[in-house]
Amino acid sequence: MNKVNVYGSFTQALFFSGVVSIPKYLLTHYTKIGISNMEMMVLIQILCDSETNPYPSSAAIAERMSASPTDIEELLGSLVERKLLSIERHWNPIELKWGNSYSFVGLIEELAELWAIERSQQLEEERALKQTGAVSSNLSSSVNPALENLVQTFEQELGRPLTRLECENIDRWLSVHYSQELIIEALRRGVSAGIRNFRYLDSILREWEKKGLRTRAEVEAEDVYFQARQEKKTSKGKSKGPKTSPSKYENFYL
Repeated sequence: MNKVNVYGSFTQALFFSGVVSIPKYLLTHYTKIGISNMEMMVLIQILCDSETNPYPSSAAIAERMSASPTDIEELLGSLVERKLLSIERHWNPIELKWGNSYSFVGLIEELAELWAIERSQQLEEERALKQTGAVSSNLSSSVNPALENLVQTFEQELGRPLTRLECENIDRWLSVHYSQELIIEALRRGVSAGIRNFRYLDSILREWEKKGLRTRAEVEAEDVYFQARQEKKTSKGKSKGPKTSPSKYENFYL
């Protein structure tokens, strides 16, 4: 027989000698359920004979693995003891007698539980990523030129980066239609008064909103009117001696 015929005959014998189907999940996860490399090889040998011999002897398995029958029996005993492998009785209608077969139900259940745990963890991770993405998306959508401009202005005036809560406050002011110039004017007045917390600024903006003041010009006109009333009260003698006019926002600082 020439070399070509030998190779061809071997290839044909190889392909028609049959294949052993082993789940990929088992191959990639058997160590996670406590199966050793030798135990895994024993399981593969049992799977190899499952169609023709569902209960191969320890000696037959040992011969293929170059191991002693005693070693194989110990490995099989360990798998059975951990309920990863079991021995079942079945009736052979052809030979008309009872026989044994190996069952992989325990192994399958163990793999199924491991898969369920991993799947649950994966879903949790995906859910967390979606929530993170949603938060990022919300932040991205809320960061418009007006907000960016105000954040930069505030950070320059306050001399520090704003916290996330402070950025959300500014975004809320914009969402209720406070103009940029009005927000910046509130900031300027807060800084001038030495009060830099956002509750004080919010009280100023709410007071302007109550009075229907929507622009810096209207606010300044209101200031002139307020000052004129104070001077009128002073001229009537209701104030004794010179007195600095109180800030009309003091009552709103909490």
